[in-house]
Amino acid sequence: KARFAREGELQARLRHRNIAALLASGITDREEPYLVVELLRGKNLRTVLKQEGRVGAVRAASYAWQTLQGLAAVHAAGILHRDLKPANIMLEPSPGPVDRVVLIDFGFATFEGSAKLTLQGTVVGSLTYIAPERLRGEEIDQRSDLYAVGAILYELLVGQPPFVSKDDFDLIEMHLETPPPKLPPELAVLEPILDKSLAKFQDDRYLDALTMATALEEAAARLS
Repeated sequence: KARFAREGELQARLRHRNIAALLASGITDREEPYLVVELLRGKNLRTVLKQEGRVGAVRAASYAWQTLQGLAAVHAAGILHRDLKPANIMLEPSPGPVDRVVLIDFGFATFEGSAKLTLQGTVVGSLTYIAPERLRGEEIDQRSDLYAVGAILYELLVGQPPFVSKDDFDLIEMHLETPPPKLPPELAVLEPILDKSLAKFQDDRYLDALTMATALEEAAARLS
């Protein structure tokens, strides 16, 4: 209940075209907490990846760029998402050439520096997209969310996440020690974006979401 209440508190602070809008929240007469959220009719990125395998480089860059715009608003409100993954990124039909990206599911989100709801020694979020510092038990910040965006961008381009294993311990080891695999030669222009966003330590990543978005936009402009 505490995590549910926090989700409502966090999402109520956020108003951005790339974030699902919270319309109302409360508790029913039966003491059941509820959230009323913007109705989204599109697909999430997980469904798109299952259907298509991977998406073209221009589409992938647009999806990642829009994700970063929403994430910048999240971080500006002092919030960390902590569970960015394809299933939590919706694609809404848009009159433009590319669908609108909408970030959803703030159930694991937290205020920077807020009281912890997670037991010490446990990790929340998807292990496939989790930043190494979280696995090391270190303090996290907005750059931890950027690591997840890098992993998602890689998956959009290649068709699978940068680190894959059926064994959780092997997957943890990869996040901590293994450099991200190289992209195909035709996507090499995006390699520096992935190398920096998937760096093992926060200080080696982009400073913030907008800085990463700018670098991605400049690289995407050179795509053939």
